[in-house]
Amino acid sequence: MVNWFRRSNKADAGEEPSEAATPDMSGETAENLVDRTPPPEEPADGSLSEAGIRKALKDVRDPEIGKDLISLNMIRSVYIEGSGVTVGVALTTAGCPMKHRITTDIEDRLKEMDGVENVEVDFGVMTDDDRQNLMTSLHGEAAELAPAFTDESKTRIIAVVSGKGGVGKSTVAVNLAAALDRAGHSVEILDADVYGSSIPVMLGTTEKPNVVEGVIFPIESPTGLKFISMGNFVNEGQAIIWRAPIVNKALTQLMRDVYWDEPDFIIVDMPPGTGDVALTVAQMIPKAEALVVTTPQADAARVAAKAGKMAVQAHLKVIGVVENMSYAECPECGKELKIFGGNGGESVAEELGSSIMGRVPILPDETGEPGNALYPEDSAPGRAFEEVAEAIAATKARKRIQVL
Repeated sequence: MVNWFRRSNKADAGEEPSEAATPDMSGETAENLVDRTPPPEEPADGSLSEAGIRKALKDVRDPEIGKDLISLNMIRSVYIEGSGVTVGVALTTAGCPMKHRITTDIEDRLKEMDGVENVEVDFGVMTDDDRQNLMTSLHGEAAELAPAFTDESKTRIIAVVSGKGGVGKSTVAVNLAAALDRAGHSVEILDADVYGSSIPVMLGTTEKPNVVEGVIFPIESPTGLKFISMGNFVNEGQAIIWRAPIVNKALTQLMRDVYWDEPDFIIVDMPPGTGDVALTVAQMIPKAEALVVTTPQADAARVAAKAGKMAVQAHLKVIGVVENMSYAECPECGKELKIFGGNGGESVAEELGSSIMGRVPILPDETGEPGNALYPEDSAPGRAFEEVAEAIAATKARKRIQVL
């Protein structure tokens, strides 16, 4: 058993507490577990205290859950000896992938305090009851959809759709998410393109997600974007050969069992086309808003318009059109080269009664290597996505259309 389970107030008297000092919390509810005892008072001389340490730790969040360690009752003990502080942390699982990150965040925060020179973090694991109560308080009971997808949630769902594959729909999805994140909005990504899941490779991580008591936690990419994808549940390079009913069930799980922390935006990378899968996703998230992606070619524009009309028929609001691969900048003269010709973005916007939110150029030096899908902020495509993100944030969140 870890050290912090053996510490108690007897340490103040110079005694080593026994194992019997460990409190029994198995019968408590999630509400009782959080802040169940009043914090100790701050000492008058301003020296280090448990209350001061706990107050500082309110600034440290669990990287997966997104809430502070104090409100989650993960800080189970604070032990102060001179300029050294030892913090006992109860993890949801012994193999928590964020263990090192939590350690670093606690150390960095506490070393900012006057008088703290050394910080030690002792890890333990929540009991089954603690863990179940915590997950229930965070995620609720089994439901059709996670709270973020309900009509009452403040989260805006932006479904990135296209009529065909190969137009850069996933590229638009991840770069839009990155632009919204840079603008100060909280954002997460749902990769609903089951057969062609590319988000994990584009964001540079194919690790398996952490699952606690049936709740799946989104994965955080090296750039800080959180996402979930079927690509993280299968081995890299493995083809997903499923019929539509199985795919629909898998997508339902992603929208029901994943812990979506009700961010400002959830960007959904939709399957291309107007098939059964795309229609099912649209019907499951009726408050979603569709962003249609096309390229300048007439053929791409024609099928993109069909995807937009499908979204409208599924009672989704089309908020705008993005024309990807719109042009290339001449490296010598700086002029825009319409290498694909056409005016696909304008024709799609006109047919859908919408507008073009952005035209994204091609960069000739893009490698397409894994983890290299995000355009630099100061590049021409990066600036284009900043404009799209700004335009979306400026629009009003739509209300679900009531179908009689």
